Amino acid sequence: MGLARFPAGLWILALTAFGFAGLANAECPAQKRVEEVIAKFEAQDRRLISIQPTNYPGLCEAHVQLNGKTHIFYTGPSGDYFLMGQLYDSASGRNVTRDTLEATTFFSPEEMSQLNDLSVMSIGTSGKVIYFATDPHCPYCKKGEEILDGMAQSGEVTVRILFFPLDSYKDSRHRSISVICDKKSLVEFHNGYTSENQCADGIRIVDTTKEILSRKGVNGTPAYIFPDRRFHTGLLEEAELRRRLGLAATGPNQKPSANKTP
Repeated sequence: MGLARFPAGLWILALTAFGFAGLANAECPAQKRVEEVIAKFEAQDRRLISIQPTNYPGLCEAHVQLNGKTHIFYTGPSGDYFLMGQLYDSASGRNVTRDTLEATTFFSPEEMSQLNDLSVMSIGTSGKVIYFATDPHCPYCKKGEEILDGMAQSGEVTVRILFFPLDSYKDSRHRSISVICDKKSLVEFHNGYTSENQCADGIRIVDTTKEILSRKGVNGTPAYIFPDRRFHTGLLEEAELRRRLGLAATGPNQKPSANKTP
């Protein structure tokens, strides 16, 4: 059984293509059966959190913790196969795996306190506190920051910036550490600032931030960590941000659009 060397790559499951919708509803495999499979994984720390049915007939999801990080595996009633990756709903295009992880993986109060200490700069001084993880090469991060800045200027949020350099860009970590060590601005961060100043505190902040976020399942930027300790990866428009933060649909400095007479 090759699960011990299961690749970390992406599996895209198109439900209709696999025919899951045509399967009869069935119970999930027994917890003991799933634990036997997990025991074959190479991770030193491995633990089954839960096994439960999904909204798709014949398909179950196992929440598994490997070396402190939560993963979702998909399996059938017999437990004869396990798939790890992103499950998409073919009708809506919704990333079911991501939504499930965000709904079930919370940052602990202790981790939230750590993120506060690891934030490299802030936008705003009042309102609800939201953490925003960014990478120097991330084009969507700039737009996300502009949206949050407008909300911060209205006094609705305080944004604490976290540097989360992505492995796909070899210089992201170096640049992030340089900005921290040389006390540069967020604008300089996005404009390509770099230096050979790789101070110990900058290394600690960047590497610890990356370790905490990666462990919780954050795998890209921009990423938001909300006051309720949930997170979201990917750009959010202002309307969705307001909904998640429990804020009014229209900001205090914005006027609702007037109804036009036909």
